[in-house]
Amino acid sequence: MLFPEKMFRVEIGIEPQYSDAVLERIGLEGVLHIEKIKAMPENEAEASRVKTLLTLTLAYMKFLEIIPRHRQTHAGPSIDQQLNEIENTLSAIGSRIEEVSQELRASDQELQWFHKAAAIKNALLPVVDVETLSKNLNYLRFRVAIVTMEAAELLRLSAKHTGLLLIDRPLFEQTSAIAIFYEEEQEPEVLKGFNTVKAIEMNQIYFSEQAYKLQQLTGQKLHTKREILSKEYETSLQNSQSHLRNLHELEVAKSSLRESPKGMILGGWIPKKSAKNFVADIEHAKVTFLEHEGEAPVLLDTPSALKPFEKLITNFSYPRYGEVNPVLPFAFSFLLLFGIMFGDVGHGLILAFLGWLVKKNIAKYADFGQIYYLSGLSAAFFGLLYGSVFGVHHLLPHLLFSPLENIQATIIFSIGIGIAIITLSFLLHMVTAVKRKEPTLLFVSEGSLLWLLVYWFTIGIFIKSVVQELDITYEAILLSLLLIIIFIQLLRKTGQGSQAVIDLLREFMDTITNTLSFLRVGAFALAHGALFMAVFSIARMISESYGEGLIYWILIIIGNVVIIVLEGVIVTIQTLRLEYYEFFKRFFKGGGIPYQPYTLGGKDEN
Repeated sequence: MLFPEKMFRVEIGIEPQYSDAVLERIGLEGVLHIEKIKAMPENEAEASRVKTLLTLTLAYMKFLEIIPRHRQTHAGPSIDQQLNEIENTLSAIGSRIEEVSQELRASDQELQWFHKAAAIKNALLPVVDVETLSKNLNYLRFRVAIVTMEAAELLRLSAKHTGLLLIDRPLFEQTSAIAIFYEEEQEPEVLKGFNTVKAIEMNQIYFSEQAYKLQQLTGQKLHTKREILSKEYETSLQNSQSHLRNLHELEVAKSSLRESPKGMILGGWIPKKSAKNFVADIEHAKVTFLEHEGEAPVLLDTPSALKPFEKLITNFSYPRYGEVNPVLPFAFSFLLLFGIMFGDVGHGLILAFLGWLVKKNIAKYADFGQIYYLSGLSAAFFGLLYGSVFGVHHLLPHLLFSPLENIQATIIFSIGIGIAIITLSFLLHMVTAVKRKEPTLLFVSEGSLLWLLVYWFTIGIFIKSVVQELDITYEAILLSLLLIIIFIQLLRKTGQGSQAVIDLLREFMDTITNTLSFLRVGAFALAHGALFMAVFSIARMISESYGEGLIYWILIIIGNVVIIVLEGVIVTIQTLRLEYYEFFKRFFKGGGIPYQPYTLGGKDEN
């Protein structure tokens, strides 16, 4: 849990006549991360056919709104025959889908014309009712179109010159809706003008409410037809998609085989916990364990409750093999900082409840729901320490202190939290250095033991000189010696004295400013309390003018909602900033390779 899963590098010797069966067995095990080398181009035609059919199947499923399902399937002896069968199935399905698809596209295009007509009708309505005119105008003709504003000006000048009646109104951006009225013998001139300015003429049928309803009914019938097709072909397409996906994975595995005098060779990585069963289950092949070479793929062993935090980290960068698993310290420090800044029992419980609702009911945002569920619980815990319930501080005892009533204690507390988190980052860096057996990381790099000593000597000197007002001569000498040692190391590394000085000063100043950045933790804790005061003050002032009672409580509720939304977003952003730029700086380098096992559907049923 503290480190990624231990990985074994393996080389699998496969008897050539059993290569397909062995690769299928490996895929069903679903634990081997294959080293892809693209060594067998003779499989490219078959692989390309599989990929094409898979793309087509997924396109049909997307049109029919069918959710993909991954199931275990067996490749069988004749892949070509299976592909022929799937191809025939897709051909039969595709003809019906294409028919409905074309009809839906045509229906949607017609609806777009109706929507444009509605916009034109609304634009011209202050002057003329286009729909009524299209039904009742007998002695004059009229045409309606969309033109650019410059074209509308030209048509207006032309209409004045020829004695035509033209009405134009602004429509969309830089466009106008125009209606032009004319007698029958003037129609060629009107059409010539429309062609000259490239007007988009609107058929008058699109202004009919009855025609619009008929078109909507046609669209509904087509959507019903698509739903019927979806139910009819759901199982067939899901089976084809699952089988093609597995064949595609099999072809990718084949392309990573390399020839040797003893047979076919497949290289990769296996988690230590799966190695014994893997070796026992693979027949007609010999599994050889090799020395580590290069960067192993990373499999993080994270508790399910903290998986959403893992995604926040891997979106930033993936940890390297041998690095400390950053999820646990990240989740702990994130919840700690969020709780301190957002501490209130009422707000925390509401945030936790909303997060729980999102997690349970909106799968797309379940990860965010889990993060805010845990963050809300942390905020409620610190609200209990502050004695704050919806900004009221006399309902509960102050187990720690109330931020607004103890500003100095709040600031000192936030700096202390910052020192603890930065110290933790140093320790995690050193643990990683020992784990990866890289002594230079332990003594020379930014998060090294020497820099930790510099950091704590600086803190000690500040406390002793400023707070206790004691002599710091010996401490200053020791700090200077540490900085000289680091300078010598940097000089040996860079070979340039000026660069070594710059690096030394930059890292020393970064360490100080990183600590001071945690002042924002106390500042936001104070701001959270100050917003409560503002809400209560505004509610009291307004209620005094309009009478106390319902208005007062409505304003209090609105104010609390604003605080939860506003502070929730801002505190989340500030917490992530402190994590990424102050905490991760020393121990998290990233750039790792995610563990992606070759699997034929057995590992991701859900």
